This record gives sequence, C-alpha cells and structure tokens, in this order.
Amino acid sequence: MSQIKISVSVDEAHLPQIQEVSQHLQSSGMKVDQTLSSIGIISGSIPEDRLNSLRQIDGVQNVETQQSYQLAPPNSNIQ
Repeated sequence: MSQIKISVSVDEAHLPQIQEVSQHLQSSGMKVDQTLSSIGIISGSIPEDRLNSLRQIDGVQNVETQQSYQLAPPNSNIQ
C-alpha cells in the first residue's frame, strides 16, 4: 500500500498533550516527521487504507492530505 503525506490538526483542548496525541498517531500506523507544538500540527505519512482510523483518535481535530505539484521543465512546450 502506498504512503500518503498528511497533516493532522490537534484541537485546542489537547495542545498541552500534543506529544501523547503524536504517540497515538504513531501507534495507529502514522510515521510522524514533524510535530509543531506551537501551532498544533503533526505532519507525516501513513498507508492510505489507515487514514480514516486517525480521525477517531482523541485530540485529532482534522486530517488533511498534503497536496504536491509538479511544474513542467522550463524548456517544455507548455508553460
């Protein structure tokens, strides 16, 4: 199963416990790359089939997939 990059928002009530929320996310299969305690965001990746399970974790406000863009090379016909 392919990994997708995600950002998890932690609700305000759980900001003091963001490290615990991060541990629960890891236990659910998320590979945590970064925890931004000051803004309540945890970023990382997870197998796509496990994505919905993260929404059930106490303290998780929102789970969003990260978007990526690929620009055409400078010498391509379409700019």
